[in-house]
Amino acid sequence: MSKAYRVAELDRLSPDDFAKFYIRPARPVVVRGALKKCAALSDWTFDYLRRHAGGSKTPLKEWTASGVKISHMPLADYLDGLELYEKRRAAGEPVGQRPLYLHDIPLTSVFRDASADLAAFPQSYFPSWYGADWPKFAQMFLGPSASLTPLHFDCLLTHNLFFQVSGRKRFTLFSHDDLQRCYPYNWRWCRVDVENPDHERYPLYREARGVEIVVGPGDLLYMPPGTLHHVRSLDCALSFNVDWHTKGSALNGLLAVMRGMPLQNVYYNALIAFGMWAGVPSKRVMPFYKSYLSYVS
Repeated sequence: MSKAYRVAELDRLSPDDFAKFYIRPARPVVVRGALKKCAALSDWTFDYLRRHAGGSKTPLKEWTASGVKISHMPLADYLDGLELYEKRRAAGEPVGQRPLYLHDIPLTSVFRDASADLAAFPQSYFPSWYGADWPKFAQMFLGPSASLTPLHFDCLLTHNLFFQVSGRKRFTLFSHDDLQRCYPYNWRWCRVDVENPDHERYPLYREARGVEIVVGPGDLLYMPPGTLHHVRSLDCALSFNVDWHTKGSALNGLLAVMRGMPLQNVYYNALIAFGMWAGVPSKRVMPFYKSYLSYVS
């Protein structure tokens, strides 16, 4: 049986201690209130989204037996549907079909002032290569209560900083060492239903040792490369994350081609590795990397 995965919980964490005690030893951590000084925590409302990006077409995801299905609608219409659904749900009225999940789209495509709204968060949490442009590497999530992302790991084997802006999400985390016990397929997805596991069909899952952690408004969750995570929204929730590399994890991402990583993923890892090791600024790499922020894998 594997060791139980443990997540440290802190009220504050300096960038130096983050690197020393969590990045280098690959330990997950939650920092409560990490965004409390950022304007984004109060300003990123549905009204803000309607004013600044309401007319934009946004992709919505649905997980089906045959894979991820994507549809599109104007963001303002999506927000109206979310609000109506949550209002009816809170009142105990019939809600109809749950709205789909706005999942993994470029943060700055809807929050164009994201860098200014997040300026109070220390950019030195990231390697210096990312600099003040780190929000340009972020992906956004917005969805109704009970939205789900099934068990998986991040496709480039990046470090992951996950920021919760509003609402709550419940993460179930497993070490990458538990991957085979969770029955992987298509490189990064797992067949096990964490909330209702079929132990007869997936007997090895009995030996996997996950941990649950709930993040709320302003919280930050760090997941080391390869961390398996299953995510359930407990409320209507707005979040974003940044998949990012160190020089070492970028090289490990390239070598993962020998373990079945798709070539498209290797391409994105090669871009970051080239930028970091050759000293090419992130702003010159971003035009080639940008498509990753909307990449469906």
